Amino acid sequence: MHLPPPAPLPGKKRKAWTYRPEAAPSLRSLLAGREARRQFWQYWVRDNLGNAFDLGFFFALRLVSPTLCSGFGAWLGPRIMPRLYPVSLRRTRENFERLFPDRAPAELDRMMRDYMESQGRQMAEYSALPRLARQPGHIRHVGVGYLKERCATGPVIFMGLHTCNWEVLSQCMIDMGITMSLNYDPPVRRARHWIVRHVRLSGGLNLLPPGRQAVRPALQLLESGGHLLVFCDEGFNRRVRAPFFGRPATLESNYALVARLARKTGALICPVYLTRDRGTYFTMTVLEPFRLADESSLMDDVARLNAIVEPVIRDYAPQWYFVNDRID
Repeated sequence: MHLPPPAPLPGKKRKAWTYRPEAAPSLRSLLAGREARRQFWQYWVRDNLGNAFDLGFFFALRLVSPTLCSGFGAWLGPRIMPRLYPVSLRRTRENFERLFPDRAPAELDRMMRDYMESQGRQMAEYSALPRLARQPGHIRHVGVGYLKERCATGPVIFMGLHTCNWEVLSQCMIDMGITMSLNYDPPVRRARHWIVRHVRLSGGLNLLPPGRQAVRPALQLLESGGHLLVFCDEGFNRRVRAPFFGRPATLESNYALVARLARKTGALICPVYLTRDRGTYFTMTVLEPFRLADESSLMDDVARLNAIVEPVIRDYAPQWYFVNDRID
């Protein structure tokens, strides 16, 4: 989730991001020169071959059980990633070595296998949502006993993480009777964008507009006592923005966004994340909700949120989606 700050504040900030969907080239492009023809061919032919594959993959796996669907992803990930994403895997290994300098090579090898299986499962499991979240006995809950009661007292910002399968996380919360809204970064490929929207909307998640267009609706939602889901671990332009992993804290992350929104609306902040125990067995963890201290600065707030997020990411690094981005 990449929302810009609602108002300029001191400190280093990224530029506000405005989402603009790719325009479809018209038939006139065929007569408008070489570059225009290349764009026409890319959009209508090459991209649609990929779109057809994505949609066929998605609908085919809907015909099988959630366990088989997820297991196929675990089988596929280690087989295709070394061929299709060698640079990404090399960066993942470098990040594991940086984050865990005391780990033996054999243990790092195991973490790499776990990472590839996790990536494969997560992609395949789009076809099994929300069935994965509704398998009896497959979701272990930690700290959720008071969640609905806390949500009834006023606005809540759920601080989510991209561990394991975050789509299962949001579905579990919705199935508990919690109404939530989410802003998101649309995938580049059009079919994947359709799949993401379809899965989330059909599961009951409310989608805010992508980018800076979500700022005003998000504020209005919280001011009316609603619930907002913000993912606070980030990879942007193939670089990890959060957690900081020992780098200097900055305001270039959703930590600052959460702090600003929470202070402006009086919202509780509730960290929540999902981890995979094995196969299609998960643990949903809800940490104690809190409000930011009155006397703290924005940078203090950012440091506090990072202190919550970073240990979780380190503990479940092979299940973390952004571990293949640069940490520099």
